[in-house]
Amino acid sequence: MFSVLIFIVVLAMVARWVHGWSTAGPALAPHYEAEIARLRGEVDELSAQVVRLSDEQQFMMRLLASGETRPAPELPPGPPNEETA
Repeated sequence: MFSVLIFIVVLAMVARWVHGWSTAGPALAPHYEAEIARLRGEVDELSAQVVRLSDEQQFMMRLLASGETRPAPELPPGPPNEETA
């Protein structure tokens, strides 16, 4: 959980840096504008993935905290291998 928060903070800092860099100074060449737009899209995608991972982690923590345990299903016997024979 802590590493996800650190990732979000670093991602926010990079987004601010890219945003400040793109709005400061004279107009940029079109290929730079396209690269910045691509990077913004990737940052948005990463942010969405971090949110999904956080939700999944919270769900798993709730499952583990609930303490419900089910007996492990028994597996059918497999073919003998050289190590166990």
